[in-house]
Amino acid sequence: MWTDRQGLERFATARSIDVCESGIRIQVPELLPDRSFVRLRADKIALAGSASVRTCLKKGTKYVVGLEFSGGLKWKRPKDAKPREAPVQALEPEPASR
Repeated sequence: MWTDRQGLERFATARSIDVCESGIRIQVPELLPDRSFVRLRADKIALAGSASVRTCLKKGTKYVVGLEFSGGLKWKRPKDAKPREAPVQALEPEPASR
């Protein structure tokens, strides 16, 4: 989930494209603003935490988003995970700091 330009909280189910220790690339149905923070969860690859949007490019009818993990989040491939098995189930917003 993330906050859009009108201040509304948005949710999306994303498809992961690739993942590494410091970030993940996903495909979503709508634009995510650069530098916005999202909360994500991908149970199949044991990943949950926050990330910031570094890139968001339109590709066909979808957007490819590059996320950089934040808050000390790092990913390591679970021993039983197969390559390319990394669905991201939901995005949740990072609480706004004041």
